Amino acid sequence: MSRKFSFFFFLLFPFLLFADGEGKGDVQIWKSKTKEKVSWESVLKEAESFDVILWGEEHDDSPGHRAQLEFFRRLTEVLPTSLSLEMLEKDQQTIVDEYIKGVISEKHLLTSTFHWKNFTEDYFPLVKHAKETYSPVVCANPPRRYVNALARKGIVAYMDFSQEAHRFLPEAYTLGLHISPDYLTRLRSLFQGHEKGQGPNPEHMILSQFMWDQGMAESISREIYRSGRKVLHLNGRFHSDFEGGIAFRLKKMGHKVLVISAFPEGKEEESNFEKIADFVILTKRR
Repeated sequence: MSRKFSFFFFLLFPFLLFADGEGKGDVQIWKSKTKEKVSWESVLKEAESFDVILWGEEHDDSPGHRAQLEFFRRLTEVLPTSLSLEMLEKDQQTIVDEYIKGVISEKHLLTSTFHWKNFTEDYFPLVKHAKETYSPVVCANPPRRYVNALARKGIVAYMDFSQEAHRFLPEAYTLGLHISPDYLTRLRSLFQGHEKGQGPNPEHMILSQFMWDQGMAESISREIYRSGRKVLHLNGRFHSDFEGGIAFRLKKMGHKVLVISAFPEGKEEESNFEKIADFVILTKRR
C-alpha cells in the first residue's frame, strides 16, 4: 500500500465504518415501527422531537461503543446535547465538572474517580468529546455502595444512610413508583435463583434495581430542566428495553423518550426487535 493511499484511507476510515445504515459497516440500524434499515440521519431526525435518547448497550460490545461515539458526535453537530452516563456515579460529579471546565487534567480525572475497567477505552472518548464541544456530562448513577446496602438490607437501609448520602439518592418512597408490570416480571425472573436461601433476598435485589432506575431517571430529568438540552443517556439495555425501567419512569415524569437498543447480531431478540426499542442497532459479532 502506497504512503499516499495509506494517508487517505486513514482519513476516510471513520466515514467508511459508520457511513451507512444498510449493514455494510460495523452496524445495521433498524427502525422498529417500519422494520426497515435506516441511516444515522434518520435517527438524528427522529431525535429532534424527543427530550431524551436512551441508548441501551451491552457493556462489552466494542462495535456498539464505537457506534455510540459516532452518534454522539453527530448529535452534538446538530443539537445542544448533554451526555449522561450510568458508568459514572453522582458523588463524582464535581470531579467530572472540573475536567469539563479545564480545571483538572485528563490524568487526574482518570485517577480521581472510580470507574469501570473498560471506562478509559470505551466511555472516556465520549467524555472527551463532551469537553471539546462544551457539552455537560451527567454522573447519573447512585453510588454503588448504597445500592449494595439496599440489596443486602432492603428498604430499612435508608435509615442507616447519612444526610450526606441522601444527597445522592432518590427518596425511598419513589422506588416503588412508575413500574411497568412487564418490567417487574422480568426482574423477578432474573432474580428468582436467589430464592430459598441461595443468595440475597430477591425482593431486596429488585429494590436495588429500582434505586438505579429512579436515581438515573431523576438525574436525566433534572438535567433536561436545568440545561434545556437534549440528553443522551447510556445504560445497560435491561434498564430501557421493552419500555421498562428508566424509559417507563421518564415517560411517567412527562418526558418524551426515544429508546435505542444496541447488541451483537445473531441474538434471539433479533427476530422480535420491534418490541425492544424505537431503533435497534445490530453490531458485528467479534
